[in-house]
Amino acid sequence: MALSESLAVGPTEPALRDITLGALLAWAAETTPDRVALISGEPDPALRRKWTYAQLHAECQRTARALLTRFKPGERVAVWAPNRPEWLMMEFGAAMAGMVLVTVNPAFRAAELEYVLKQSRAAGVFVVDQFRGNPMLASVQAVAPNCPELREVIRFDDWASFIRAGDDTGDMP
Repeated sequence: MALSESLAVGPTEPALRDITLGALLAWAAETTPDRVALISGEPDPALRRKWTYAQLHAECQRTARALLTRFKPGERVAVWAPNRPEWLMMEFGAAMAGMVLVTVNPAFRAAELEYVLKQSRAAGVFVVDQFRGNPMLASVQAVAPNCPELREVIRFDDWASFIRAGDDTGDMP
């Protein structure tokens, strides 16, 4: 059977909640502060880190404030990395700071990265040094001169100093 309309009608219950991503995390932190929200995926269980909803919310607020020291609400910030806890903190933090998160597939090569950064007009990119033999940081450095809007390249290895540079007293949008 071929579709004759581009709209599919489905169930309307339960109703969708009108809530932002940041407000949803704040609600989870308030209602279940001690429940585990995130466990890092290191292969060695002894190295895995855990965050409760309260801890994750606090980390994401710090991330948002750190982002606001370098970028303005409405700007686009790219993440070019495999899954890692800071990736999720960037997702929530960018939303809380009013920024657009541009996700870049970690399997992309330099030419594909350049296309995404140019098309999205990303003002910044967060990157790992390398992943599965892909020299990601070197690729960013190679294409950066061709991306006129790109002004910040931040290594995930420098995450702690990025967060420390944030303004803990500033208001969020």
